[in-house]
Amino acid sequence: MTINISQLDIALVYALLMLAAGYICFRGYKIYKLALALIGFAVGFTRLQPYLALLGLGEGTMLIAQLLAGLACAALAWHFVRIGIFIAVYHFAQNKLALLLAALLAQKLQLPEILWPVFGAVAGMVIAWLIALLAVKSERPVVVIVTALVGGFAAIEFLLAALERVPEEWKPTATAITALPAMVWLAAKGLLCLSGVLVQRPLNKR
Repeated sequence: MTINISQLDIALVYALLMLAAGYICFRGYKIYKLALALIGFAVGFTRLQPYLALLGLGEGTMLIAQLLAGLACAALAWHFVRIGIFIAVYHFAQNKLALLLAALLAQKLQLPEILWPVFGAVAGMVIAWLIALLAVKSERPVVVIVTALVGGFAAIEFLLAALERVPEEWKPTATAITALPAMVWLAAKGLLCLSGVLVQRPLNKR
């Protein structure tokens, strides 16, 4: 069965996810259970997409499947806070940090370049797993940092995803925005994350 959903509908879903991510970035600790559930939803939503794409499903059907996966991860993160922290930290560490550390480690070990992709994938998973386990042991400060980092990065990424699916008449403006240099977007993510940590810091005091 194929479910037909317009590009504008999909763009609106990503826009709503962007707003939720932005709220998590700045208020994640205050509503940490809800924040972890939303992060769990985002992880389930995004992680399933590459595998669904291999099946050649329509965008509407893929979106429904992603939403169901996101809801399952959100339920786990809501009912089991430490699982929520683990999901959030593991996802962020593997995407943003572990692969870089694995590449540096591969160079240090002087491994042949042909082995780098496999080594990077395996080492990246192990490094992300260890970081997530350490994070679970320091719950309160980690919630502030993780919600700011994950929320900040996700907000920008959902914004870009929404811009890619706007109606044709808005395409020139959206394309001009998404075509900005990668460093500009990285700086935007960094500033947003830092702002989230600074705003949330007073909430971490009793």
